[in-house]
Amino acid sequence: MPAERYVDIDGFRARCLCAGESGPPVVLIHGLGASAEIWRPNIGPLASRHRVFAPDLPGFGRTGIPGWMDYSPAAYSRFVRDFMNALGIGRAGLVGHSLGGGIALRVVLDQPRCVERLVLASSAGLGSDVSLPLRIASLPFFGRLFFKPPLPVFIRFLHRLVYDPAAISPAFARMYYEMFFQPQSIRAFTSILRNIATLRGARPGVLEPIREGLASIAAPTLILWGRQDRILPVSQAVDAAGRIPGGRLHIFERCGHMPNIEHPEEFNRRVLEFLQQDQGPGNEGQGLKKRPGT
Repeated sequence: MPAERYVDIDGFRARCLCAGESGPPVVLIHGLGASAEIWRPNIGPLASRHRVFAPDLPGFGRTGIPGWMDYSPAAYSRFVRDFMNALGIGRAGLVGHSLGGGIALRVVLDQPRCVERLVLASSAGLGSDVSLPLRIASLPFFGRLFFKPPLPVFIRFLHRLVYDPAAISPAFARMYYEMFFQPQSIRAFTSILRNIATLRGARPGVLEPIREGLASIAAPTLILWGRQDRILPVSQAVDAAGRIPGGRLHIFERCGHMPNIEHPEEFNRRVLEFLQQDQGPGNEGQGLKKRPGT
């Protein structure tokens, strides 16, 4: 089981789940409305070869909200870098899911030396097309209408995130439900969406700097996506893999927006293999060679 830890960062506390005694560090960045718990099927297997850190992003889970937080991608990029600095992590592999992928992209573009390797799972920030419910939630009045629905209604929302509803266990649904509907989480959820999206889709001012920067990413990059993703279309993964030098892509069949939950064994295997490539006993934490894309 991962250990729960609180890290002091510039006057506020960030909570994270940690595991692994040795090996190169890996930071797992969760998506919009989630928490570090989204990585529970993945932390243990990854910790067999790595020191793994899965923080709750500011406003979610049990992490507070710093005074400087404006809910922009740049602010969350700053948080990840401050989190790493507080733990003495100079460089790390970043694994980001959904919004977490967009944040990881922002980190590698803002501070490329912080990122050893990059894994983007169903990542935001790669295309303008966003699901209609998220576009509606970005409208200014949506926060005033937000309410906590009965658990069965929320479970139907979770089912939209996966190909097979059986992937959402009752325990997972209850955990997500309780984390999602904390007052600070609702505020963060709606504020982030207003920063990154409109009714038309992703904001060009947020999206274009990332897309224009894809060709400059030097860190070896693996993109993982579900063929049946209804939140962010798989075409965005294909396009991004062609823009990132040496970018690699794997598409999970019979999979929606959460490959780490729907296909955890294959997800963990592919991430471990990717993180370990060119990592000899004397190369932990050192620069890694890029291989051709697959």
